[in-house]
Amino acid sequence: MLGKFITLEGIEGSGKSTNLEVIKAILDKNKIDYVLTREPGGGPLGPLLRELLLDKDQSISPSVEMLLMMADRKDHVDNLINPNLDKGIWVISDRYLDSTIAYQGGGRQLDVKLIDSLSIELKLPTPDLTLLFDLPVDVALQRAEKRSELDRFEREPKDFHSRIRDSYLELASSNNRIKTIDSSEDIGIVTKQVEKHLTEFLDA
Repeated sequence: MLGKFITLEGIEGSGKSTNLEVIKAILDKNKIDYVLTREPGGGPLGPLLRELLLDKDQSISPSVEMLLMMADRKDHVDNLINPNLDKGIWVISDRYLDSTIAYQGGGRQLDVKLIDSLSIELKLPTPDLTLLFDLPVDVALQRAEKRSELDRFEREPKDFHSRIRDSYLELASSNNRIKTIDSSEDIGIVTKQVEKHLTEFLDA
């Protein structure tokens, strides 16, 4: 039996990492074997690519940025995601392909059809469930600033992040696997939303 593939998405400061603990607790309670990973940086080449992509001092064109993201993802899929899914182990990834559609497609305004065609050519698996943590851009950026020094993406202007959010919401409106969570709410309410969607997924 193949493992399930769950991804977490959202703009900067949306609370993805915080809610990993909630997801872990539910999977542990149900005695499900799983691995946690992230993008960029999940495969063997990942740490070097992640450092390059997030480096605030790097100047990277939108097309090169997108290709680096896809290279990182293919390495991630081949060396971690698919091997675990094939063994029946669930994979929980903080970001995946929807991030490229939102950040490079929406934010950088690249042709999404190119991203889609590359994903098909690279035989990238589709997640079984995606949790999209959504909140207003102003709130998200305030959270990111409080969290740590801003990386290359977090330093982009507000309209860049607004396009990313719009792209995510458009994806969610046309795809049943994406469940939108209002992460502007109190942490307890956000937790209940995560528990609801994951429990429904487990019971399906």
